[in-house]
Parts: sequence; C-alpha cells; structure tokens
Amino acid sequence: MVIVRIQKIILGKFTAEHIKKHCVTTQEAEKVIYSDAVTLEGHSGKKILVNKVGERILSVIVKIAGNKLTVITARDADKTERQEYYEKIKKTS
Repeated sequence: MVIVRIQKIILGKFTAEHIKKHCVTTQEAEKVIYSDAVTLEGHSGKKILVNKVGERILSVIVKIAGNKLTVITARDADKTERQEYYEKIKKTS
C-alpha cells in the first residue's frame, strides 16, 4: 500500500460545471474525497474514489500527480463500482 499525502485538490470551474451534468455537487464530490473512500484503479493511471453520500453511492474519478489530486469527474457509481464498494466495506466491517 502506498500512502500519498495530498496537499492540493484541484476542482476547477469546468469540472464543477461538468459534474453538475451528472447531478453531483462539488460538496458531494468533496465529501467523497475527504472521506475514507474505497479506492479502485481506473483507466490511464486514474483512481476512482467510491463512497456513500446520503442515499447515493458516488464515484469521483481523480488523477494523482505528486501531492496534487485533480478531480476529473464525479457521478453515481456504476454497477461494478457499487459491487466492489460493498465487497471492500464488508471486508473491513
């Protein structure tokens, strides 16, 4: 396991507008980022942070470079992400 100390989170205006199209607020995305989220491997070195926010299970796709975390997008978790989320939280319970 590699531990990365994030010192800067980048969630720009364009990304904020983009995630609105998925009916996710920046506050919801930040809750996932700052929580003890399940981390999955995404495409091209990206990470998928998955956690429950309210009644929804959200996925926040991020790119980590050095000590910076850049939010690419956020949306409701798909079926595979939800299954992996439930499997991992079941193991830690």
